[in-house]
Amino acid sequence: MRGRLFITFLWLTGLSVLITGLFVSFLMKAAYTDSLGERMGKEGQLLAKSLDWESTTPGKANFRRQTRLYGQTLGAHVTLLDGKGNVLSDSHQHQEKNTDLKKIPAVKRILQKKEQGSFERVVTNNQLAVYVPVDYDGVRKGALRITVNLGTINHSLRQVWVSMIIGLVLAYTVAAFVSSRLASRITRPIEEITQVAVDVARNKYHRRIPVKKQDEIGRLATAINRMAAGLRYQLETIRKSERRLTGVIETMESGLLMVDSEEKITVANQAMQRLFDLGSTSLINKFLSDFPVFHELHGLVNHCKESRESVRDELHLYFPTERILEASLTPIWGGETVGMGVVIVLHDITPIRYLEKLRTEFVANVSHELKTPVTSLRGFAETLLDGAVDDPAMRREFLEIIHHESLRLERLIGDLLDLSKIESRKVRLQVAEVIVDDLIRPTVRTMEEELRKKDLQLHIKGEQEFVVRVDPDRFSQIVINLVANAMAYTPAGGSITVTTGLEETSWWLQVEDTGVGIPSEDLPRIFERFYRVDKARSRDSGGTGLGLAIVKHLVEAHRGTIDVESQVGKKTVFTLRFPR
Repeated sequence: MRGRLFITFLWLTGLSVLITGLFVSFLMKAAYTDSLGERMGKEGQLLAKSLDWESTTPGKANFRRQTRLYGQTLGAHVTLLDGKGNVLSDSHQHQEKNTDLKKIPAVKRILQKKEQGSFERVVTNNQLAVYVPVDYDGVRKGALRITVNLGTINHSLRQVWVSMIIGLVLAYTVAAFVSSRLASRITRPIEEITQVAVDVARNKYHRRIPVKKQDEIGRLATAINRMAAGLRYQLETIRKSERRLTGVIETMESGLLMVDSEEKITVANQAMQRLFDLGSTSLINKFLSDFPVFHELHGLVNHCKESRESVRDELHLYFPTERILEASLTPIWGGETVGMGVVIVLHDITPIRYLEKLRTEFVANVSHELKTPVTSLRGFAETLLDGAVDDPAMRREFLEIIHHESLRLERLIGDLLDLSKIESRKVRLQVAEVIVDDLIRPTVRTMEEELRKKDLQLHIKGEQEFVVRVDPDRFSQIVINLVANAMAYTPAGGSITVTTGLEETSWWLQVEDTGVGIPSEDLPRIFERFYRVDKARSRDSGGTGLGLAIVKHLVEAHRGTIDVESQVGKKTVFTLRFPR
């Protein structure tokens, strides 16, 4: 742009200089010619008055001498005419007889004019001629013609032309320099504006245009600066929103998938890849039908697009693990050019369905556990009412059974209430510092009678003289439940070992028995309510099926962990760890 503007300035300047030069040249030539004609006319009048017409006989040598003298003095061609236009004398003697001036209109006009003191100028054939009337005693005697060759004028003007051309070239040079500077001053802000606009198009918003003047370009620069600042702020806002949205989408536990009208995947989060075990496989810009794991989902997408309504359904996955997913599909209309896409949100409801199953089993187990002692109580009571009360031996036996079943029912209800309180976090631990040995031995001593009846040996090992922070009553409940569970599944002649130990940041309690053991497939479920590995043995021992569930919740209330290891037919080891 700077080059085009500079060339335009040069053309305009050159054209202006050329026109000005031509105009000045013609003006100077006209002015010089007018000035020369005026001077020649006045000189001619002076010569006409100096002629001694009476004493000079026409054609005599005196006229010739006077005209030659006038011609030499003026440096011009001087011709003297009589009243009829005939040549009386000429400063150029060889032209005196060959010149016929009577037919020249200027000669006729000057001889016929009545005014005195007037003259006429005529420019012909590169020659300037001045005609002056010659009057004597008020009578027009003739005329005087003075001619000058314009070649002398052109020679003088040529020198003026040379000087003027030199001046114009200098002026053109100065004008070119000024044009260059002016073009640079005009185009530099425009170039800076262009560069900033290019940077903005390339998402580079840091550059600004320096504003030096508040003219049109300055206002344009200010507007572009504001536009760049506004675009930078808006882009940063959009990027922040995009990062927040991406963060939300990627951290969602639910799977998110978006497909366009061609069923090409446009959005997919990590949860979706995790739910379908796709690993690091990229889903973006791939078709839904390219993945066999999306077969059921593909059918739901087609149904959603056909119905143009939201669709909710459940998907059952069996690989890599069995899962139940709740699928919510919503159609989105992107316009005539984009078509209809679908947003898919998948919620993993496997834990919910599992809890619902546990709840159903819990209700069934509670009903069964309550029904058994109640049925026994009712049956024996009806037997007594039917006449067995009269038999002392039978009456005593039935009453002992009723007493036993009522105690079992009481324990069951008590365990249910304890478990409910613990799970609802309504139980507040009364934490105190206690020596482990002072806590375990008194607790185990209360169970010595039952141990003797079942012919079981109990051993207490490990470091026991360290202080722990626990709730003594609740911790005693943990030990009693674990030992009672070991007693229920250990045959006569077996042994139970309670071991304690201290580590750098924690301490542990271990209860080991030499019982029947637990199959590996039952290990994940032994802490469920009413779950029994050997249901007959547990009922015979008077267990409620809630002991290990209570133990697990009490251990977690003490911020501890519980692990179990077992070998069928050999042993079972429960290990509890608590922070110091």
